[in-house]
Amino acid sequence: MQSFSTFLARKYFFALGKLGAIRLMSLTALVGLALGTAAMTVVLSAFAGLEDLVAQQFEDANPPLKISPTGGTSLVLSAEDSTYLNTAAARYPASIFEPVYEQRVLLAQGENQHITYVLGVSNEYIREHRLNEHLLTQADPSLDLGENTLALGAGVAYHLGVSNANPPPIVTVYLPKIDATTTALNLSDAVRAKNVFITSIHTVQPDYDVNKAIAPKGWVQAFTGAKHPSYLEVYDDNNALRKSIEMHFGDRAIIADRLEQEATLFKVMRSERLVVLGILAFVVVLASFGIVSALTIIALEKKSDIYTLWSMGTSNAQLRSIFFKNGLLIVLAGWAVGLSLGTTIILIQKYVGVVSLGSGYIQEYYPVVLSWKHYLLTTTIVLSIGTAISMWSTGKVIQQINEA
Repeated sequence: MQSFSTFLARKYFFALGKLGAIRLMSLTALVGLALGTAAMTVVLSAFAGLEDLVAQQFEDANPPLKISPTGGTSLVLSAEDSTYLNTAAARYPASIFEPVYEQRVLLAQGENQHITYVLGVSNEYIREHRLNEHLLTQADPSLDLGENTLALGAGVAYHLGVSNANPPPIVTVYLPKIDATTTALNLSDAVRAKNVFITSIHTVQPDYDVNKAIAPKGWVQAFTGAKHPSYLEVYDDNNALRKSIEMHFGDRAIIADRLEQEATLFKVMRSERLVVLGILAFVVVLASFGIVSALTIIALEKKSDIYTLWSMGTSNAQLRSIFFKNGLLIVLAGWAVGLSLGTTIILIQKYVGVVSLGSGYIQEYYPVVLSWKHYLLTTTIVLSIGTAISMWSTGKVIQQINEA
């Protein structure tokens, strides 16, 4: 008889509690959870879109892999290193190893001057970075200008006052070569100068355009006296090849992919994302505390019913289960509404465009990306917080009833 009455009590009060939760659930808690869920979904989508946009900008500016020295200005390659690189190139036919000779110089054209980096490279570099697809102006290809040529980034050309490469203007490259024999009496001999033709102006990426000038590596090596490349570019993103390179060079070199070459920028972006995500999670926590109010209202309204159920044999565990399900109902409702609202906002921004990046950007509207990983992360955070608060609030409500 006891067990039968307990069974009836559980069924009765579960239905009663469920109706009470729907009727008396805190609107503030539900709205807060919905807005927090929607904001979290939109923010994750926006940061992912921004990362993709930045990564696209560096697609032609940075190589798939870069092998840089851990110390010094040049990557000293031994005979063993050269043998390994030849073997790796044969083992991975799609890969290309391009030595780059980088030197900081002063460029001058008339009264205009600009300090930049000259990169001595081969035609492989120009093809793999697709510089010919980013041309703003180019000298007549039929002109025989020899090897003493230079291709400028748009930012470098702007500072030098060069806007057209046809006919090709001439700029002077200055390189200080100060050594132990340099004194105040022979400072003029410590500066090398070379006149070169500007054959083209290109625009790839803002930082790249203002800091890079591309030249044939023959005259750059002769002009700078470089015996070893500054670094190697690898035009292949094969993971197996990267692991092989890391095993061979060990601590002597730094191996970085496109994003790792801009590690500082992406670390800042991801740190900002974590901070914003933490703030939104805190908002969800605050909104979830509205569940306590909702469950307390249910308990106070049904206090007499609860005493009746206790007298019929209903245990505290059964009551906690009923209140917990009511609290979870609020959480699930807020999560579902918020996820739907966030998805709607993302789709509108993606296919219609509402928030603009402003003038001067390569894309008119702020980029967004829909990803199941973002939904999974948002769901995990919201439901974990909501479930934890529901369990805690259920215990507090039962405790208050017992003390009353």
